[in-house]
Order: sequence, then C-alpha cells, then structure tokens
Amino acid sequence: MEHIPLPVDRAREKRPIHVEFTPSSFPGQRFAVRFNWNSSSGHWVIELEHLRREFTITKSMATPYRPYSYLPYLVFVLADTAGEVTAVTPTNLGDEVKLWVLPGPSGQQETEDT
Repeated sequence: MEHIPLPVDRAREKRPIHVEFTPSSFPGQRFAVRFNWNSSSGHWVIELEHLRREFTITKSMATPYRPYSYLPYLVFVLADTAGEVTAVTPTNLGDEVKLWVLPGPSGQQETEDT
C-alpha cells in the first residue's frame, strides 16, 4: 500500500488540488488526482486520471473507504488509518484522510529489502 501525499493547506482553504504521481506498483505510468470543493453540496469531488491514456478513472464525490478501481492494475482509496472518519472534509483531507494506492492483480507488488 502506497501513500500519495496531498497538500493539507490547500484542502483546509478549500482550494483546488492537483497532484501527479507515478505509483510504485505501476512503474512508468503517471496518474493525476484532482480535488475540487463543491460549495453548494459541501463535499469534495475527486477525479483520478491515467495521464498516458487520457483516461478518467473516476470523477465523483470523495468518499472514505470507497475503492476507486483501475483493475487489473490499481485500486485507489481514501482512508484514515484509525478507520473512524465518516466523511472527507476540508479539515481532514491530506491529514487524517490520506490517498492510498493498492496494487491490483496485474500491478507490481512492493518488494521488501533483504
């Protein structure tokens, strides 16, 4: 499981967030995650994109513990390590609630150093 850091200061200010990354479980492939605060409904909208393919994996309300699947390669999930958060908010996004990437069946598993 790999953690993708998110800018806490931008989240707290409800400012748009855009982060690009190459997950270790899918080397050579760039992804983007975008968060936009929807002030009329009071929630974050998450958009995940595989940049090379220009493929949108999801664009939906950011929900904790919901798997955003890009199978067979990856699964993305927003979660807190304590398992207690019930919503993704400006005060917990990037701090308590982190973005995690899990390898799918065709993804490269993380190796342990020996």
